[in-house]
Amino acid sequence: MVSFLSLRRLRVTKGNTVAYDEKFHRGVNIIRGENSSGKSTISDFIFYGLGGEFDRWKDAAARCSAVRLEIETTSSVLTLHRAVGGKQEPILLYYGTMEESLSKGIDEWQRIPIRRPPSGKELSITQVVFSAAGIPEAPNFGNSNITMHQVLRLLYSDQQTPAGKLFRFENFDTRDIREAVGQLVIGVNGYELYEGQILLRDLESEYTGKDRLYKAALLALPQSEGLGSIGALNIRVSELEAKRNLIIEEIGKVDSYVGGEQSDKFLSDRRAMQTNLRKLAASLQDKEHRLADITEERKEIEQFVEFLEAQLASIGSADDISERLGSIEFQYCPACLKELSTSEAGHCIVCHEVIDEEKARSKYFEIKIDTELQIRESSQLLKMKAAESEGLQDDLRALRRTYSEAVVEFSGRYDVTNSPRESFLAERNKLLGRIERELTYVEELRATIARVDQLSQERANLNDEIERLQARLRRLEASSTARTRTAMDSISVVGKRLLKEDLPREDTFENPETFSLNFGDDAMLVDGKMNFSESSNVIVKNTAILSMILSACYDKEFWHPRFVLMDNIEDKGMEQIRSHNYQRLIVDESAKAKYPHQIIFTTSMMNPELEAKGLTVGPKYTRQNKTLADI
Repeated sequence: MVSFLSLRRLRVTKGNTVAYDEKFHRGVNIIRGENSSGKSTISDFIFYGLGGEFDRWKDAAARCSAVRLEIETTSSVLTLHRAVGGKQEPILLYYGTMEESLSKGIDEWQRIPIRRPPSGKELSITQVVFSAAGIPEAPNFGNSNITMHQVLRLLYSDQQTPAGKLFRFENFDTRDIREAVGQLVIGVNGYELYEGQILLRDLESEYTGKDRLYKAALLALPQSEGLGSIGALNIRVSELEAKRNLIIEEIGKVDSYVGGEQSDKFLSDRRAMQTNLRKLAASLQDKEHRLADITEERKEIEQFVEFLEAQLASIGSADDISERLGSIEFQYCPACLKELSTSEAGHCIVCHEVIDEEKARSKYFEIKIDTELQIRESSQLLKMKAAESEGLQDDLRALRRTYSEAVVEFSGRYDVTNSPRESFLAERNKLLGRIERELTYVEELRATIARVDQLSQERANLNDEIERLQARLRRLEASSTARTRTAMDSISVVGKRLLKEDLPREDTFENPETFSLNFGDDAMLVDGKMNFSESSNVIVKNTAILSMILSACYDKEFWHPRFVLMDNIEDKGMEQIRSHNYQRLIVDESAKAKYPHQIIFTTSMMNPELEAKGLTVGPKYTRQNKTLADI
């Protein structure tokens, strides 16, 4: 699957009034017009509508209320609606075409934030568009994310950014983000390598902590009691419980062993303490049952998550099968074998109904997004159940101690007596107290041994995970190096070819030996040089933007969305003839591209040879007839 995104229609409104509504197409799209006719404003609306964080509106644009875009992606046709406002203004998403969306109520739109919400329960516009366009989701780098905005900074060449800068200018920028965006676009899993290195450090730190706890727990174990295993402890517990049950039985039948009468207060106090012990025992049993129930619930949720993940994989397979089956042409009816008559294009040859492939693709994508949300919610519920289980285990340990202390108190309260009957009870209660104390000790010892076993297993699991991650990182490093070399070599070849086709205005461009991009340094170099004349710097900038998309049009391993927007095609006083030549060069290169793509550029020096080729969008704009209708 080749990553792809293109603009099919752009609509700008002020209230109910339409200020701009034009359709775009794959390949080259040219917006032409005089200077100050509003071409840059349309470019800003495209950048903003796709998720760009923008708020420096020109006066005419600021008077508009909303921008709506219909975009085509690898997976689906989507319509995005965004109110004209600040950088974090959310986007409304409709799964389908703009024409369909115009008649839909608000309940059929989905509100999408620009950035990832802290809760993680909602999807950001970056996650939705990346998923639709076939671009892998990029994780966190420090406190920043690789967002749609950051990727657009590499795809949108605007007039405000100096020509010597590769990325669209931004006040708060970091080298790490630029490097990560560049690696993502050329198809390098550098961000995955970075995330793996962070994970490796975390795992190694966690292993050190587990190892320290394991050694401390070993020191807490007795050295010579013969109770060094769970099995031996269980046998000892069984013996103690048998003795305890015998003593409790004797205490219950005290009158059959000892004569005499017992005072009412003695009986009342004993009954009260027995009632308390029963309540503690019942509470202990309830919590144990609840812990067992949570364990079963966790198993069921884990099975449900596995089912959803399998369903998500099935959705992708179903979409692929649907696409493949859609190309089968039947000559005979599959039921009666009668020869079928021909059908109009776009209609089913069997039932003659209209085939709406885009609607079906959009539906598949909607189901996929819904399934991903269910997986996220179920995973969070699973974490909550795990936390509840851990809390219950702590409560059980505390309750067992409380129960043991109550039993000891019960036996100790009647220790000093003046009659044979009380003496008998006191003796039995002392024995019972000793047994309970030993049971408490053994229970703590058992918990310690269980903790040692658990820590030992956790250490082993962490060690295995660290070794697997180290092996994966070695593979990723090798793969990243090879992929970077392949992608940058391709960009260099294309860049040098484009520079050679420029008019003879810059000696270095006539036969360049090297052309390279440095994402981290935000720079472009020709034979190691960065600074040329202003108009030549514009050529180098446009060549850098084009060399990436054109390389992606021949190499499916690029994660470039194969979409660029250029608003400075002849900035900085470029000659008209030089601009005409570069426009022709763009059109020729686009015509030879292997994969679908879209190049949108603005010009005030339209090459007349391109006027009749169906490449233009809208009329030729003037200061009297600007891009935004008089509103």
